[in-house]
Amino acid sequence: MRRTLAAALLAAPLLAAAQAPAPGPAKPLYAEGRMLVLVPPDYPAEAFAKGLTAKVEVFGTIRTDGLLEAIRIESTPPHEAFESAVMDVAPLWRLQPRIDGRRCAAFETSGHVTLWFEIADGKPKVSYGAHVPAGSGEAGIRIDRSPVRSVNPLYPARLARSPNAPRESLQVAYVAVADDGAVIGVTLAPVLYYREFEPLLAAAIRRWKYAPQDGRWCAEVSFNMKLE
Repeated sequence: MRRTLAAALLAAPLLAAAQAPAPGPAKPLYAEGRMLVLVPPDYPAEAFAKGLTAKVEVFGTIRTDGLLEAIRIESTPPHEAFESAVMDVAPLWRLQPRIDGRRCAAFETSGHVTLWFEIADGKPKVSYGAHVPAGSGEAGIRIDRSPVRSVNPLYPARLARSPNAPRESLQVAYVAVADDGAVIGVTLAPVLYYREFEPLLAAAIRRWKYAPQDGRWCAEVSFNMKLE
């Protein structure tokens, strides 16, 4: 899906409403390889002045913390200014690593992002699209089972004291549940500020209890965290 960068900066990692599990979505938020945190590239000033446009392909390996490594960039038509602009920001992006539904844990996967540098109505426009890795399949993540006992996580005190603390933040957890309903693992999606929220979210979720099932399974739970 192609998206303008203005829209991307207002995407899921910045939306929120309360310190509690968010209402269940119609389908999992999880999508292997999707963009979670985007720092947009600048449109090269000289290229814009000359009316130049380009498509830039970014390839790399998505680590379990969402960062891209072994980054490779190609532009069409070839132009160093566009490639340099993207290389300046690509190491700051975070994308969704693969979640193995059987183990409910994060694993590395391949990353591929396309950016279009265009001129529309005399103004620079940059849009992007993140590609699903080849061979990606259904992760088997459940969103239709609610805990029979839950504990709400707290907003991190240290982050709350920061002048740059987000007023609202959507955090997404992948919860490994044993057949007896006990939580045996918690993995957070590497969205903005997830490291700050991770300890308290994990501590709260590990106290949850689900109804027993036939075998181990993986749940996706989203939290609308709000600083009041």
